Formats: sequence, C-alpha cells, structure tokens
Amino acid sequence: MKRTALVTLFLMVVCFAVPSFAAPALVVICNAPGPLSKINNVLKLLNPAGPNTLVISGTCKENIVIQGFDRLTLVAKPGAVLTDASGGQQWAVVLILDSRRVSIQGFTISGGNVGVSCDDYSLCRLRGNTFDGTAQRGVDVNNSELTLSGDVIQNGSYIGLYVNASNVQASNVTIQANSNGISAAGSTVTLTGVSIHNNTSDGVFVNSSAKLQLIDSNVSFNSGNGITVADLTDVSMVNDTVTGNGQFGVWFGDESVGFFVGGSYRANGYLDISCGGQYSLAKNIAGIYGTTDCPVPQAASSRVR
Repeated sequence: MKRTALVTLFLMVVCFAVPSFAAPALVVICNAPGPLSKINNVLKLLNPAGPNTLVISGTCKENIVIQGFDRLTLVAKPGAVLTDASGGQQWAVVLILDSRRVSIQGFTISGGNVGVSCDDYSLCRLRGNTFDGTAQRGVDVNNSELTLSGDVIQNGSYIGLYVNASNVQASNVTIQANSNGISAAGSTVTLTGVSIHNNTSDGVFVNSSAKLQLIDSNVSFNSGNGITVADLTDVSMVNDTVTGNGQFGVWFGDESVGFFVGGSYRANGYLDISCGGQYSLAKNIAGIYGTTDCPVPQAASSRVR
C-alpha cells in the first residue's frame, strides 16, 4: 500500500514537471500530390486558437483565407511563392479577417488585386516579403493593426500600401514603382528607415485626420509630390531626405500641420515645402535647406533658398 502511494506521487510530480511545448511546425509543399499540398486545406485541420506554424515551399497558387485565428505563422522556405488563383475574382492572395497575431514571413506574393489584406480588427505582422505586380494594392489594411519589417512592395498598378482607419508601423521597407506609394486616411502611420521612390504618382498621400511620422526615411524621384498632406492631417518628419520628386517635395493642404526636425528637402520640381492649403502650417523649417512658401522666421530666412 505504501509502495503504491509512492509510485502515484512520483507520477504526479513527473506530470507537473514536464514543460509544455508549442505545436511543431507543419510542412506544406505546394503542388505536391494530395490534399495537404494546399494551405487552405491545412488551415481547416488546425485549432484556430494556436499557436500554429506552417513552413511552406514551392509555388502556391491559391487565394488563402485566414479567419478567426490567433498565433498563426506562415514561414516561407527559400523561393516560396504565393500567387493569385482566381484571375482577379478574389480580393486578395492572402485575406486575414478577425484574427490576432498572424505573421507572414519571407514570401514572394504576386498578382491578384491585393497581396495581403489585413481586415476586420486583425493584428497582422509582415516580415521580409516581396509584393509584386498587384492590380489594386500591394498591402491593404482596414480597421486593423499591421507591422512591416524588411518588406518590398513594388510594380503595383495602383497603391503600394493602403491604410484606412488603422494603426501601421513599418521599418526598413521599400515601396517602389507603383502608382501611389502609400495612401492613408484616418490612421496613424509610423515609418522608420523606409525608402519610397520611383512611384508614378505621389510617394505618400495622407488625409482625413491621419497622423504620419516619418523618421530617417527617403522619399525620392516620385513623379507627383513626394508627400501630399491633405486636409486636417498632422505630420512629423525627422531626419528625412525628400528630393527629386516631379512636383512638390512636401505639400500641405487645408488646416494641415507639419513639424520638421533636420533632414534635407531640395531639388524637387516645384517648391520643396509648400503651405498651399488654407491655414496650413509648417513648423520648425528654419534649418531646412530648400525652397518654400511657408512662413519662415526672419532671422533664418537667409538659410532658405
């Protein structure tokens, strides 16, 4: 009887001492034989509460829908591609709805109307992806939160990054050769170390009470304005370079405000910094080298040309 009690106690101690491990990663090989070569099919087998990790290789031609998931990570093996299978009939190559902590890492995502759409109060994380050749938007964010790190958004027919009523943070991202680089409305957008260049319209367009912070970034050689700050919008710019844009470097619309700390604004097609809207204001531009029609303190006016 005593021995049985000791064995029972030992088993209880072992059970409580064993650490819990995250579920192992599942491997998806697109275009391989069998139903588990499709990401959508594998998602149906998972517990949406997570955590779940899919390691994906090959060319995955499907429109992926992630809805109601938490702690889901899609990781690309080298050369993995996600591409539209609908001929533009579906909204996105990857559509994320009502999900938290969904991470997409290392893919080339091509074609379709939108590369990744983060929507319906989701929390999405993108890292090291290349978005190429979308018809509408490379990355689309609506009523959600998104972080980007090391991504490239390029060759889109319309907008590289579209943000509506959302919170976005991006670092070390390149947005190039789209129509508009970034368009944001009613959102908070923080960009650090971002390069926005060679887009065929504006590099950045923000409006509708958006708040933009641009830090250590480069906005150059866009065919329209480098940065358009439309009505009722606040912008702070810290150590940025805005140069070679076809029209204005930075243009402020009605009742919009910009605050500048350092940086270089020069060689844009029209004025480098313009307060063209009614009641628009650019603060702290005394040390900015470039042309402007914004009010400049008299003592510093000789530094503006």
